[in-house]
Amino acid sequence: MHGFFYTEEFVKLEEQFPLLRRAREQFLGLLGLGAVIIDIETTGLLPAEAEITEIAGLRIEKGEIVDVFSALVKISGEVPPEIVKLTGITKEMLEETGEAKPKALSSFLDFIGDRPLIAHNAEFDIPFLNHHLHKSFGRTIASSLICTLKLSRKLLPSLPSHRLAKVAEHFGIPTPLTHRAPGDVEITFQLWLKFIDLLGQKGVHNLDDLLKFAA
Repeated sequence: MHGFFYTEEFVKLEEQFPLLRRAREQFLGLLGLGAVIIDIETTGLLPAEAEITEIAGLRIEKGEIVDVFSALVKISGEVPPEIVKLTGITKEMLEETGEAKPKALSSFLDFIGDRPLIAHNAEFDIPFLNHHLHKSFGRTIASSLICTLKLSRKLLPSLPSHRLAKVAEHFGIPTPLTHRAPGDVEITFQLWLKFIDLLGQKGVHNLDDLLKFAA
């Protein structure tokens, strides 16, 4: 029965009738939530002043990764030395293998569609993406947003730090590659699976409940 919710026929019907998403969530709980886990790397902290250097995403269904997005992004300025040290991303890398920003952002929008987005510290990633999406296309992200940083603070209030690596360490999740978008989305995916169990213990079983809980 579980497999029916992921057949091509059901997915097409779900696009036409969003109420079917709720039926899937009621049957499978948050494990049935189809979503995209995202992360970005940037040249600084302020969206109006800094540029996006890397975007990554994992599309998940039924608690499994079904598709992957990863792109380095060309920039007009330089990568500050402290950012190179933190991420390992250099201007040379971006020039050699990066995509033009409009192409990278357009491909990313196609990848996420209208699915809910999961990010660790979404209040950083989303304003950056929205600022550059608006500059490039005059639009912003309309998806529901789930921040695992906020969830960590609510679910694990005794942790001394809720940074991605520290929360991962709490669960024994390896962190071989942090401060690179593909590595961080993988870690966030592992955290999300842990949080599903903790949320279930608090009676949070669907997207509507989750958005209220995390508000």
